Amino acid sequence: MAHTCRWGILATGASPLLELFPQGPGSPARTPEAPRFAPPRTGWISTKFVLDLLADPSTRDVSDVRHEVVAVGSRSRESAAKFVESVWKEAGVTEGQDKVKTHGSYDELFADANVDCIYVGSPHSHHYAHVHAALSAGKNVLCEKSLVVNAAQADALIQLARAKDLFLMEAVWTRFQPYSYKLQEVVRSGVIGQVKAVQAELCADFTSQSDEHRLRNPYLAGGALLDLGLALVLLPPSEASSEPLPVPKVAASVLKTTTGVDESVIAGLTFKQSDGRLVHGSLTTAQDRQTAPNRCSYIQGTQGYIEVAFPTYRPRAFTYYGWDQPEDFSAHASGDSSKKPTRTETFEFDERPGGIWGFAWEADEVARCLRDAKKESERMPLRESLLMMQVFDEIRRQGEFVFPEELETLELQ
Repeated sequence: MAHTCRWGILATGASPLLELFPQGPGSPARTPEAPRFAPPRTGWISTKFVLDLLADPSTRDVSDVRHEVVAVGSRSRESAAKFVESVWKEAGVTEGQDKVKTHGSYDELFADANVDCIYVGSPHSHHYAHVHAALSAGKNVLCEKSLVVNAAQADALIQLARAKDLFLMEAVWTRFQPYSYKLQEVVRSGVIGQVKAVQAELCADFTSQSDEHRLRNPYLAGGALLDLGLALVLLPPSEASSEPLPVPKVAASVLKTTTGVDESVIAGLTFKQSDGRLVHGSLTTAQDRQTAPNRCSYIQGTQGYIEVAFPTYRPRAFTYYGWDQPEDFSAHASGDSSKKPTRTETFEFDERPGGIWGFAWEADEVARCLRDAKKESERMPLRESLLMMQVFDEIRRQGEFVFPEELETLELQ
């Protein structure tokens, strides 16, 4: 019989912090009596996540787990009810809608005994407070990427989850898509030799958006890096462990928007492997331009390379090219057309089986972990979430980019 995971959804609504946006760089914070920006509506990503939960798992060849949305919490019961009504309408289903309990506060949601796991899809600025509150209330948590805004907050939440003996995972959906499993299988097979470098780019043009948009607003922890910069997931996952991963060397260049958040980031990363080898990573992410459709992410080895087709966040295909001898690969790369690859294969994937957006696979992972009494995912271990925040902290340090103090602190507002 399939294991059922009962979900509680945190539906973003107004909050006191969201009403204190600045007029612009260097300007004083506004008072709640004179708001400039409207608080965000219930998020797009939370809506798509729930739509995926409502999809029939069999359409993606999943039979061992299933999902049930049992509760939604917002800052008013009316807002929670509107969220449920709109999502079920968009899904084109009625079954189960009347069974969803709507809560008029997040604390009520966290106290709901019928909930197995809380999904947090609020703005980055609120992840730390929301996840901390859910864990403190004894709830397992799946939190959208990025987990928080800095490494200190990530470490605090990881320690809290372990102290409470609860499950916690960062929702890096790319890591759970079928292409990702196959990609890492191919890398580990050795068909391209030892990995020498990884190159990834994800840029999206948000220049038409106003300064209140979440990617441009510093008080929502805006910027391209936290939202688009999780390229480290192209690397094979490490094992789940409480031991920290070594932080790579970072050399970064950061350009900022007029609101002070990062607009464009180019970073070089040097990873030291357990056998002493060094692997280079190149990360490009930006919100002022679009990645060209013919751009690929690359994984280069000593005997070949892999092209991962656009878009980076949900690739539809990848192709590997391998040579028997490293010198033949080098000769081909230098222009010798006679040194053709001795092995090559393209793998294509149905990016949206059953009409899902792609979040269902990470939800399936959570359900399996809870079924098996695991406190973290072996596929997306907590130490990788901590590592990514350490890398991002260093990129921001080099770019002289900090968020408002109330977002960077460990103190709860």
